Amino acid sequence: MKKREAVKLRLLVIGLCILLLLFVTAIIESFDHSMTEAPVPADVIIMLGGDDRGRLEKAAELYHAGFAEQVMISPINSEYYSQSMEFAIALGIPEDAVIEETEATSTYTNAVLTLEMMEELNFESALVVTSDFHMKRSMLSFERVNAGRFELTYVAALSENGEKWHERSYARLLWAKEFYKIWGYRLGLYKVLDLPDD
Repeated sequence: MKKREAVKLRLLVIGLCILLLLFVTAIIESFDHSMTEAPVPADVIIMLGGDDRGRLEKAAELYHAGFAEQVMISPINSEYYSQSMEFAIALGIPEDAVIEETEATSTYTNAVLTLEMMEELNFESALVVTSDFHMKRSMLSFERVNAGRFELTYVAALSENGEKWHERSYARLLWAKEFYKIWGYRLGLYKVLDLPDD
């Protein structure tokens, strides 16, 4: 009887240690927002709305460097200068080079709607531009929705002040929000809960 209890206790301790290890690994991994790829020529640059002006500034930089002839803003929104036609034009992107996606409400719907538009426009490749802290969740969403149909390259943008996510004054808030959102997305909750991006 004592041996059986000792075995149960050992198994319980091992199980708790495994859970603790998984939790610590998840926490450590949550601080890694260094995902980015070198830009390559593509049919379109997809700029995901949200955050500050850094995202559209990066998209404009890629446009002027000749990586693509069109920029898709998802969603374009005149209420937010950072994702408006006005700002795109101010950055030197001609109005006729901007493709307007107007319905997205989250990273998941960004992926669904922009890839649908790519299919309609017979595009084969895109550079997906978003903030460094948002890239992990964006890649997860786009890769799941894409399922190998298009060639996607992911290019991270710094803030409008040139800061990496951890250099911002509100870095802890960014980390906390992305931590719960990325796990919601990993568990497929975007299909039930439309988690809006701020």
